[in-house]
Amino acid sequence: MSEEATIRRGVRNARYTTVPNHVFEDVRLSMEARWLLGYLLSKPDNWTVILGDIAKRGGCGRDKARRIVNELVQHGYADKEQERDEGRFGKLSLVIFDEPREQRDSIAASDGEGVASLPQTENPSTVNPSTVNPTLVNTDGLVTPEGNSEREREREPEDRKAVERWLKRVHPTWPTFVADSGKTALAAAMALTASEREAAADRMADYLAAEKASGGRCAFGVYLAEKRWERLGPKPAAPDKPAYAPAFGPVWAAIRMRDLITGPKAPPQPLKGWEESAIANGRLDRETLERGNRMRAGWPMVNALHQAAETRGLGIHRFGPEEEQIGKLCEFVPIGSEVWQAWKLEHELRGWPWLPDPGTMRGVYFPAGGPAGLEAFEQSVRGTNDAQQAAE
Repeated sequence: MSEEATIRRGVRNARYTTVPNHVFEDVRLSMEARWLLGYLLSKPDNWTVILGDIAKRGGCGRDKARRIVNELVQHGYADKEQERDEGRFGKLSLVIFDEPREQRDSIAASDGEGVASLPQTENPSTVNPSTVNPTLVNTDGLVTPEGNSEREREREPEDRKAVERWLKRVHPTWPTFVADSGKTALAAAMALTASEREAAADRMADYLAAEKASGGRCAFGVYLAEKRWERLGPKPAAPDKPAYAPAFGPVWAAIRMRDLITGPKAPPQPLKGWEESAIANGRLDRETLERGNRMRAGWPMVNALHQAAETRGLGIHRFGPEEEQIGKLCEFVPIGSEVWQAWKLEHELRGWPWLPDPGTMRGVYFPAGGPAGLEAFEQSVRGTNDAQQAAE
């Protein structure tokens, strides 16, 4: 065998990344998932993962990018969270690891055992490893402070920038902001805690209304420095918001399933002429077309729920105590689990429209007990309806 190197590397002075070999040799991961994991591990520790960036860098659509992300989560190389703001989907947060979850959990118990037990490719790399102590991530401008005082000094400019952004957003809504001193307002804002700034912005309209009624006025910097919002009485209670059921949540799932088990609401539309011609020519399948027609015509409400959830991340804006009660009959089902697959098969057998892509969610809700629990769910729904009708 030739001793000549077949893997040749350039000089690495900056902008390089050291990634464990098992990231690229774990046969459970697709090639796309290995690329994405390597790409994300090359980023700074505080990197924000954006689905659009993954799609752009990977030359794929957002749906495929989601699938690749879900693959990393499934095999334990990523943990994901999605923020919620009053029931609406917020930004995706991903934490990326260079070792899968099961290995991280077992390292302490096995006294430092590494990733040797991971599924590996048949022929491991024969390149001699470097003896130089590696730097896991080397990116421009990223410095990790070693002491608490250094961390505080590094965090201070970011805090100032955050306060400046807050001031830029809030200050222009103050009636006297043109005559105010920006430096004075910034110094006053910097002296406040984050919760105090939040309270100052929250009560600003109430304070201005009280000042207008009394004929007084002060600069914004004075308002902040003297914490004048604290002179106001308790904040009036906000009016009750209408009930909201997030998409794929328990109440949403219960309302969806209640509509499905009551049967189709309308007969399917007959096939169009061009569809019949396409069937005759062998370009389309009659059974598939008729099945789609039955789903669209039979459950218009369910299809509307699916469309709102998939395109805008919206759930159900109003529901009553009955829906809240039957929502308690649903349980969380992880995506891809055996129960998930059983529900998918049940939908196929019954001709029900299946769920839209749940995106980055770890699971969705279905009636408790899997498909076998549908009878109990239906009896509970009918009992709730009967009780409500009797009360009316």
